[in-house]
Amino acid sequence: MPIADVDGVPLAYDDLGAGPVVVLLHAGIADRSMWVEQNAALSRTHRVLAVDLPGYGESGVPERSYANHDLVVGLLDALDIGAATWVGCSFGGSVAL
Repeated sequence: MPIADVDGVPLAYDDLGAGPVVVLLHAGIADRSMWVEQNAALSRTHRVLAVDLPGYGESGVPERSYANHDLVVGLLDALDIGAATWVGCSFGGSVAL
């Protein structure tokens, strides 16, 4: 499980498959593990990033104010990903929007 330092915040994520990028953002009562079954299916044809948002799963908690969407964009930048489809469930959907 990789962890990227994004603007001082450790973000845990899964990086699976190859192809067009899909970012999966979890619900507020979960972490990236909620996407295990979707990871398996999507990674056959896509590069899938399932991210633990700050304070969830194995990601750190920032000590300053932050915007979840900015940190996800920072992760994409760190991984040199210029475009992605964002998919979110509940809280993750609001981050994607």
